[in-house]
Amino acid sequence: MEIERITLPSVGVSYSFVTGDGTRLGVICHPNGARDIALYDRDDPADTRAAVTLSPLEAHHLVSLLDATPVVDLMADSDADLAAVTVAQVPIPAGGDFDGRPLRSLRSDAAVVAIVRDGHLTLNPDGGWTLRYGDTLIAVGTRDAIDHLAHVVAGYVTGGMTPRKA
Repeated sequence: MEIERITLPSVGVSYSFVTGDGTRLGVICHPNGARDIALYDRDDPADTRAAVTLSPLEAHHLVSLLDATPVVDLMADSDADLAAVTVAQVPIPAGGDFDGRPLRSLRSDAAVVAIVRDGHLTLNPDGGWTLRYGDTLIAVGTRDAIDHLAHVVAGYVTGGMTPRKA
């Protein structure tokens, strides 16, 4: 599949491709992080048949859905005492604030009990563990703590890290 990239002055960058069934689909990336998703007319590829604008957070959620990699997998529980406990997988995104930083720099009420890297599980990683793109944090906490952790790691919440030392 070939992806066409076109710079749109004062707008952003347009990426488009043709799906297997012949439909042209495009994404316009704006400098402010917003994304426009466009579905083009089959008979006139310059004509947009449908479009939607997504905020940066909405675009992030759509990517998670399309990637088919769950950001938060809830553990099924049958014990009423465990009703408030959630176990989740939280991926470290490429180029994010935590790519290359130690685990101890992550401030969260959720406990990181393991990290999966390159298919290998490390239980109870110490605070010196350097996080990198592709790592998946295995975290335990309340649903709110897990959601906050996922948003901090994704870069949508500020104040979730210890500042770097100069």
